[in-house]
Amino acid sequence: MDSKKDQEKENLQSAASQESKKNKATNVEQQEKLKKRAQQADQEESIKNTDPKELRSKLSNKNSDYVFRLEKFLLDNENFSMNQVEPVIDNILPEIIIAQHKGIPASTLYQMAPSQKAHELAHPKAKPVKQNFWLQVADSSLLYLALFGGLYGLVELFSGPKAQKQGQLGVITLIALVFGLGLLMTYYSNWLVKPKSDRQPTWKIVLGGIGSIILMFVWVTATSLKPVQTINPPLNPWVLIVLAGIAIAVRYYLKKRYHIVDPARQARIDQARQRDEK
Repeated sequence: MDSKKDQEKENLQSAASQESKKNKATNVEQQEKLKKRAQQADQEESIKNTDPKELRSKLSNKNSDYVFRLEKFLLDNENFSMNQVEPVIDNILPEIIIAQHKGIPASTLYQMAPSQKAHELAHPKAKPVKQNFWLQVADSSLLYLALFGGLYGLVELFSGPKAQKQGQLGVITLIALVFGLGLLMTYYSNWLVKPKSDRQPTWKIVLGGIGSIILMFVWVTATSLKPVQTINPPLNPWVLIVLAGIAIAVRYYLKKRYHIVDPARQARIDQARQRDEK
């Protein structure tokens, strides 16, 4: 019995020893891979910071020929001057050298002939402009502030004193209303222009929209009650009209300053650019 137990113990120890060796070998292999990646990253960074003239001298015969023909097509076909050609070529030399170190020639790297690459360099594709979501929300909210402030102000201005007291809009009510509508409409507009594969299901958007409208209605009703008017004072019609004017001016400034574009309009601009590039 003792010999059997000793044998089992030895087997377990042997298995543990083999497992430990495997783990060590795996760790060593992973460390080597990480070391190689770090060295490669350092090498690539060094290439990017190398003088273009030095990079040209390191080109293989095949890549040197590709670059020579690329320069020729830029000069002859794309009407570039030599002063224009040089910085364009200098800009792509690092990626050609990095690929060269991996055994990939420029023709394989770009998957196009020098004439095609010259055309691509001369007519770079414009990247779609990504609008800031919260700036779009601010833009929409200011639009609703101008609309609600202006309309409520004018209606109250030409109404009798009784109607004015009943229909006055409170500060908190107005802020929540315009921000809520701005957020809701911006999200919906961005959802509409997304590819169908990236969109959330329509039923979710519809339910979310209905829920948001109900919440805003409840909020407006609750904040219009007399007990709440101490923290939600009604705004004078002239104040509302002035706020509407300020909202229009701030919205105009933000549009000019940050180039805010409506999502639907931005989508049309991007589509038009893509058609022109083709």
